[in-house]
Amino acid sequence: MNVTDLRGEEIRQWIAKASSARVNSEQIRMLFVPNHITSENIKETANAYKSIDGHDYNSVVIIESYTGELDKKLAMPSNRSFTTSFGEVPVNDVLRNEFCDEEDDFFIDDEGYSTTMSLFHQLAMLQNTLTQFDAVSLQIGDYDPAIVRELAYVLDELLLGRDALIIFCCDIPKTNHEELERLRALIENNNESGLMHYLNSSDKQLKGARAFMTGVLVAKSWNLEIELLNGIEDATQICGFAKLPLPQEA
Repeated sequence: MNVTDLRGEEIRQWIAKASSARVNSEQIRMLFVPNHITSENIKETANAYKSIDGHDYNSVVIIESYTGELDKKLAMPSNRSFTTSFGEVPVNDVLRNEFCDEEDDFFIDDEGYSTTMSLFHQLAMLQNTLTQFDAVSLQIGDYDPAIVRELAYVLDELLLGRDALIIFCCDIPKTNHEELERLRALIENNNESGLMHYLNSSDKQLKGARAFMTGVLVAKSWNLEIELLNGIEDATQICGFAKLPLPQEA
């Protein structure tokens, strides 16, 4: 089962019965969710989307790692809208062009576009969580760490002051406890070089590492708190979010 095969009522039921993250949805600026949402991980994915339930963002930027390499290193489909079984989601063409104006590696290009992209799995969840929003889809089509840093810089520049949610598509496995704890420690210690070394290693189990690392870099720049959700005992993957810290009491 893929989430794109479900009816809206079924998706909303998954979100409704998900555990509360005990966080104000207005604090959430990012989600870290699986590339493809299936019967094996929909429970934990619904928990992540539960954290934004009740807050409508103007725009959602969905970042995923392309399997392989693209001629255009940071590619955005040319669509004016994306169509799912739940209707059309308009593309924010102004924001998409702003990405292209920032750096030379951003292109509006359909080379990596397909209906099997993670984009459509996330849109199915979003259309049954948010009331109205526009979207930008972006694929990372190069393995050079410099491209990850470039994308993080542009996201920082363009989205800091906007009411936008960034979704980073990445498969964080829960089954390897040692690897998961290592990943947590690298994040908590703001160990950027350690994270880059880990994410470029051939033995890592995390898929979508380029998208994940981009999210970590932007969260660090914005002073966000990254929380990985692992309260579901039988979960196969870990989801998470990055949130604004609560103001300190005087």
